[in-house]
Parts: sequence; structure tokens; C-alpha cells
Amino acid sequence: MTMPPVLHRVWRCFCTYEPVRHARWELVVMRFLFALLVWDTKTGWVAHLNDPPAILQAVLNNAQTSDIRYKSQPHPNGLAMWLDLTFLANDAIEKPLRVAVAASLVLYVLGVPTVLSLLVPMVFGIGTSTLSNSQGSIGHTSQVLHLTLLALWLAGVWGVGCRIRKKPLPNGWSAGEFEASWARQAIMAVYGVSALTKLVISGGDWLSSARYLPLHIMKSRDMKFYDNLDASVLRYDWLPQLMMDHALCSIIIFGLALPLELFAFVGLYNRRSAALLGIALILFHEVVTQLMSLSFIFNKALLLVFFVTPWWWLARLLGGRRQSESEVGIASP
Repeated sequence: MTMPPVLHRVWRCFCTYEPVRHARWELVVMRFLFALLVWDTKTGWVAHLNDPPAILQAVLNNAQTSDIRYKSQPHPNGLAMWLDLTFLANDAIEKPLRVAVAASLVLYVLGVPTVLSLLVPMVFGIGTSTLSNSQGSIGHTSQVLHLTLLALWLAGVWGVGCRIRKKPLPNGWSAGEFEASWARQAIMAVYGVSALTKLVISGGDWLSSARYLPLHIMKSRDMKFYDNLDASVLRYDWLPQLMMDHALCSIIIFGLALPLELFAFVGLYNRRSAALLGIALILFHEVVTQLMSLSFIFNKALLLVFFVTPWWWLARLLGGRRQSESEVGIASP
């Protein structure tokens, strides 16, 4: 049975593998934005997105006043099950490491190989997050960010190995393109694992289980409100009951996220599929943000940086217009 022409074109458009190429200027943009995201884990500047002056102040000053106060790891998690990471809370170690992270990120943006420039940010970031997660509660806000950081560094190590063995990188990629590819794979792996976890925990019945998610919305809303008495989180207080009364709404809103995550790997095929999937996942995260006051800021930002890449599409659009104008000028008498 042959595929209809329209479906065949759609398939070729989004499911044909085309190695993603990045010009040097685009790699600089991606490195700069990624470095800012990593620096947020030390400064919290993202919390001031609506106040540009406060962003600059946070970026420049917060790292100097931040302090890790954990002196023990009573509930070891991850690497803390084998390593004592409390030394990272020692000011004599923590303060110099923060300075080293800042310097390393600047070098990363300037193009210093990731195997050197991302080593300190990766070790310090994963170490401090693991220490935080060893206090009795688990947070995963920056999980995807640190996984991407690890993937970029490992790609750099792999690239060095290829140079030593005098072997080219796959697809004729430059080091930056190869690292960006690994970053995309790491990000999509997060969504793939999330989908498989949903299936396992729900016993394969995630779609019908999604009807109970309004209860989680109510719980999340109430926690946010009683934490800081922010009345803005109650703006949709009528919605959970409406969704409970109309279970199909929950299945549509949350249930459809499962296939989106399960087939996230499609976003690795080419620029078009990457942009489409990135936009779809960002929209899903934004729906969850509005309903549950969960920001998923790192997920959204990483999808924007490594998948949607709006600057590339804008440059292509402007470049195409210039070319068309040039052709019109040449053809004019």
C-alpha cells in the first residue's frame, strides 16, 4: 500500500535524516545562551525576567552572596551514596569554585573546548545539586540542564579522542556541531524516559489515569499559595473542578503529552522536525505552567536554544529575501 502524496511529502519533510549544520555565529549564540542558563543555577537571575535591571544585578552580584549551608547529607542520593559532597559547602572551597565557574563559562562562550571550559561548571553543578537532593527531598528543576552540561562535556571528550586517533567526527561535523547534536540527544532522552516512566507507573493506562491530574493541580496550587500567600496562583481555581467534571479535557491536555514525549526522538531528524517538536513541547510546558505554577524554565529554554533556534530561521528568512531582491535587481532592465 503506497502512502498518499501529501503524507509522503510530510514524512520526507520531518522524518528524513539531515545532519544539522551550525554556522560559527550560531554556535556563539547557543553557547552564550547556554552559559547564561548554567549561571542561573548560581545566581537565580531567571526569577527577575520581568525586571531587566534586576537581571543584570543578579548576574553580577548574586554569586558572591549565595551560600550552600548543607553540612551533612542525611539522605544520600545519586553520587552522594558513594561520595561525601559536604566539602562543597565549605566557603574556602565554594567561593573559589563559583569564581572558577564564571571564568569557565566566559571561556566556553569564547570558544575554548568544552573538555576544558565546562569541566568545573559540570562538576560543581552536579555536585551541589546532588548535595541538595540528599537532604530528604528531591528536586529536578535543573536536571535536564545538568544532563545537557554533561553531554556537552562528554562530546568534547569524544572529540578529543577522535583528534588523537586522527578520525573525523560523524557527518563531517565541527566540534561545536557534534556537541550540539549530543546536547539534543540528551534533552530528548529526558522526554523519552519521562514517557516510559509514565507508562510503567500507570501500568500502561496513562491516558485514563490523566483524568485525576486535576487533583495534582489543586495540590500544587494550594502549596504555592500557602508558601508565600501569592493570590495570583488562584486565578484558575475554578479550572480543576471543571476538568474533573469533564474528564476528556484532562485526557486531551495531559494525555496527549505522552505520545509527544514518547516520540520525541523524531526531533533529532532535521531542523524542521526539531523546531516543530521544540515548539510543541514548549507549548505543553507553558500549559502546565499556567495550570500548576510549575515553570519548567530550563526545559523551555533548552528547547528554544537547541531545537527551535529562532535566530537561524530568522537569518534564513532575511537571507532569502535579500537573495530574491538581488535577483529582481539583476533581472530589471
